[in-house]
Amino acid sequence: MRPHLQAAAFITTAGIVLVLSTLGCGGSLQADYSSIGLVPVTGTVTLDGAAVEGAVVFFEADDRTFSYGTTDESGHYELKFNSKTTGVTQGPKTVRISTVASTGERGEEEDESESESSAPKVKRVERFPVTYNKQSELKVSVSDSQTTYNFDLRGDGTTKNAS
Repeated sequence: MRPHLQAAAFITTAGIVLVLSTLGCGGSLQADYSSIGLVPVTGTVTLDGAAVEGAVVFFEADDRTFSYGTTDESGHYELKFNSKTTGVTQGPKTVRISTVASTGERGEEEDESESESSAPKVKRVERFPVTYNKQSELKVSVSDSQTTYNFDLRGDGTTKNAS
């Protein structure tokens, strides 16, 4: 190949590589969730009148897609569609609440690995009856008109108030 053709081919190839690497690393391409109508949902979870810290709350659709959140020390949660986006899709949901479930987010894994290295691993115990998780009877219909869902649950599997 002639030297001027080699230089042109090199410049063209370098330009293509530069454009492709800019698209892949620039962070300018982000998912747009505006078309699926996510609703910001928050609430609290209590069991026998006491706030439950560390419970994972899932709002699961019939197609098995879900949003999730973890309760804080006051039993408050906020649902996430994924690790970076809050909200849940509208429509009917089965609610599952568990103290042994995991969201799979990094913070949980780090906490578990730290506890493994510094102390004997403590097995988590499910505090909620199966009627609130594996065989959940908790149902809600998510819409823009209601964004707070509180669950006042009982250890015997009945609800005082699931609103």
